[in-house]
Amino acid sequence: MSVVAYTELLIFVRVLLGTITFQNSFISPIIYAHFLRQRYYQSPFTRHALAQADAQIAALVARPGIPPVVGQIWEKVRGLVGTWAGSTLQQNPAAAPAAGRR
Repeated sequence: MSVVAYTELLIFVRVLLGTITFQNSFISPIIYAHFLRQRYYQSPFTRHALAQADAQIAALVARPGIPPVVGQIWEKVRGLVGTWAGSTLQQNPAAAPAAGRR
């Protein structure tokens, strides 16, 4: 399943590049980003794949010789994605019915 999660990330990169080069619709990356957001909440494999990709990109932009502005741009992108994605909703224990009781 982790291969599927990494493939989903590669497909998103392809869709994004296709939009930049006018090969795809401008709404395609938005729709696919919503799909990835749902997969992130439902699949631990996708969460792991995104964490690994984030770590790889963070290591890449922190290398010597890379201008500091690239790291700043990456941090800004991470912040925007984090704001858009939100956080996982947790179930209210008081609202959940007790097991075995009706």
